[in-house]
Amino acid sequence: MNTGSFIADGNEVQVDVGFVPDLVIAIEGQEESTPQFHYWLRERIDSASGDAQFGILDSGGTKSKHAAAINGFAPLDEATNKIKLPAPSGNGEAVADPPNPYTVARSTAATARSTTALGTVLKPSLGKETGYVYECTTAGTGSAEPSVWPTVPGETITDGTVTYITREEKVFQGNVKGFTLGATGQTDSDEWTWIAFGADKVSTEVDAADKAAGSPV
Repeated sequence: MNTGSFIADGNEVQVDVGFVPDLVIAIEGQEESTPQFHYWLRERIDSASGDAQFGILDSGGTKSKHAAAINGFAPLDEATNKIKLPAPSGNGEAVADPPNPYTVARSTAATARSTTALGTVLKPSLGKETGYVYECTTAGTGSAEPSVWPTVPGETITDGTVTYITREEKVFQGNVKGFTLGATGQTDSDEWTWIAFGADKVSTEVDAADKAAGSPV
């Protein structure tokens, strides 16, 4: 069993549980007066039944099925590269996807670091690599790629009205196991809390009413 929380940002969420769960119970918008409950059972994916395989939503007692992975849940089990950055809370490190190379459009779309979320991370464009990455601390409008990127962790640089802080490029590869929540299955900025369970064994379907007397189910 494992549990945790995250704040939705409108993109697909990859939740690293440490194992691929058999059951996930998630509460969306727990800070709101009417939070929504989600239930996902992996056996529905494995059986390819197509029946509620992406989870069930309980909204105020009204239940509905998530139609696809983009608005529901799916298993996550993949080897992937990640980077580590100082956590927004100030304690330890947080994990982020590898950064994209700089473009003016990406810089303009960058979001700033906050007390709860990492900022957008970029790296210099091809041929200008420094071995460091750069996290947005002030959002704004990009102008042009800096001619020289700083190479001292903690040093800042501006691009138009966007400000970046220099970070060490701590790349690692891990086998991420958990579940995903699709981009359209969430509301931006909603807080989610989840609890995931892993079964010791998964039994086949049994009609208990027809079992022989004294036989285990």
